[in-house]
Amino acid sequence: MSTSWPGDLFLDARGAPRMVRGVAVYSGSPRLAELAIRVGFETVWIEMEHGPTDFAAAEAICHAAESAGGFGSIRVPDGQRCHVMRALEVGARIVVVPMVNTADQARQVIQYGKFPPVGQRGYNTRSRAVGFGLADKCAAFVAANRQTHLFVQIETTEAVANLDAICGVEGLSGILIGPGDLSMSLGCSGDMASARVIETATDCIRRARAAGRHAGILVAPGPLLTAALEAGADLIFSGGDITDLIPRWRDLLNALAGEGSRP
Repeated sequence: MSTSWPGDLFLDARGAPRMVRGVAVYSGSPRLAELAIRVGFETVWIEMEHGPTDFAAAEAICHAAESAGGFGSIRVPDGQRCHVMRALEVGARIVVVPMVNTADQARQVIQYGKFPPVGQRGYNTRSRAVGFGLADKCAAFVAANRQTHLFVQIETTEAVANLDAICGVEGLSGILIGPGDLSMSLGCSGDMASARVIETATDCIRRARAAGRHAGILVAPGPLLTAALEAGADLIFSGGDITDLIPRWRDLLNALAGEGSRP
């Protein structure tokens, strides 16, 4: 288990609540993950649902983030047992499961991701997540349950309707809004400034926080991010290496074109 944050990720060194801030490393680069933490982010988003990152690469990224004092957060491809369990075993401190629409689906995530008595996570003492079996295994399992966080992604109107029941699932740390798919489900595809998207997302955040759960979002800076922060979101992923590099490279290319046109 990582010692970068040996206690609760959502508490600072004084035990006060803190916001966890992350940036996406879509390139799969451990070096950029380490850089992101050294810049000041607490975590990095490791994309496995829409990207080519495999578990070996995810483990290297988690290790790089931890070396700089942060930790890895993995969005798994889906809620299968092998995906939830392996994401934890390679060292993710936060695991986000996409497209969870019901409380039963959320309960299944907990069964896969928490050791007894909370869930039925598979027995294994040889992963880095439990210290390779070098310490007492029972203590390692207790620590793993305490130090890892399972989030389900709210991305459809069905999930919104079932949010209160989802938030009532024991062992669940919180929800994470997926505004892209949610906007499509709401009939305003890709419009992150839509009043309907903002109202739905912030309502979910407030309801989750009122239920004692953490609430997060993955979104670029703009009105939706501002509204999510005001609603009480305490897990924020915004920006990423690929996303942020595109405009910088375009600016550089334009500058070089200007230089080349001079006599």
